[in-house]
Amino acid sequence: MGRQFVDGYRGRIGLVATAPGNATEADFNRYRPEGVAVMTTRIPLTSSTPEGIGEMNQQLEDAVRMLAGNAYCDVVLCSSTAGSFLDGRQADEARAARLSRETGCQVITSAQCMLSAMEALDVKRVALVTPSSRELNEVECAFLAEAGVDVVSQGEFDLKSPRDILCTAPEEVEAMVRQADRRQAQGILISCSGLHVMELIPRLEAELGKPVLASNQFGLWGCLRALQLRMDMPELGALFQH
Repeated sequence: MGRQFVDGYRGRIGLVATAPGNATEADFNRYRPEGVAVMTTRIPLTSSTPEGIGEMNQQLEDAVRMLAGNAYCDVVLCSSTAGSFLDGRQADEARAARLSRETGCQVITSAQCMLSAMEALDVKRVALVTPSSRELNEVECAFLAEAGVDVVSQGEFDLKSPRDILCTAPEEVEAMVRQADRRQAQGILISCSGLHVMELIPRLEAELGKPVLASNQFGLWGCLRALQLRMDMPELGALFQH
């Protein structure tokens, strides 16, 4: 058995993140447990539309292979939620399984983590909040419906430009969550890895009385589960107590 890594002796996470922002990397490095390392590479996103996400995904597999091989990762997360739900659940799961076999590294996706998080919390009806284009939101609603999750309401900014998403402040998202929430929603889903919203989660959960799920939160949760590290972090909401 080889010597332990100094950087990441409990596990090494690889992130395939979108080029415009750094929310995922910042959130993972802020909340990662001691002994877990985070390595990031980026792929370009020019438009938060189905077409733009499709173009971005053309570079996804090369990025995964680089992190799996050259960064010695134990798990690689395809962190764009839209990138993983775009082609449907079956295609997403098949690609992750194929890349896992090819690289010898566990490859997971944001959409897989999202569905696993909802299952862990027994959430089947959500209020969906996203900054992305209306066309992309329709694709996400179809993906969730395929997985048996009902979107009872939506709060959307309808932004096509990634630059505009980077300018969406946490307090704007917080206000949109309150606007979108409905009594019949069992949870709130904030879907976009480009948003800085982790610090909102415990306050919104306390106020609304239901779980709040956000892309970087359930992405980190999924990675730690893949590393067989189950962390009780109440600052990240109900999900991190499961």
